[in-house]
Amino acid sequence: MDDNKRRRSRVEAEFEAYVILGDEKILVHTQNISMKGVLLSFDPKLTPGADCVVLFVLTKEIRFRIAARIVRSVEAGTAIDFESMDETAFYHLRNIVRYSSDDADRIDQELEIPAFTKKDDPE
Repeated sequence: MDDNKRRRSRVEAEFEAYVILGDEKILVHTQNISMKGVLLSFDPKLTPGADCVVLFVLTKEIRFRIAARIVRSVEAGTAIDFESMDETAFYHLRNIVRYSSDDADRIDQELEIPAFTKKDDPE
């Protein structure tokens, strides 16, 4: 891992996705992705602090959703942290990240270490 305290590798992955905010479905383009979040193209409707769902449509038959929160939104892009996903979403996300990585085994090794720590746990 690099020195920026990230616990998950980010990989370049450019494809279309949707951010669902209430009843609105906003088309976005991914810039990079990890097992913990995604950097998307900027859209002024995506405001920091908002809970959302990211919908990934890989094929007509393969789509999955991840509950998330918008953490940053500037012209360079919108950063979204993933908050929860089901097993199917985890499986597809893992495959996207592994496929886009230069070192797929590293992605699996990172999954052995928890991405989150309790606030009272020493790091």
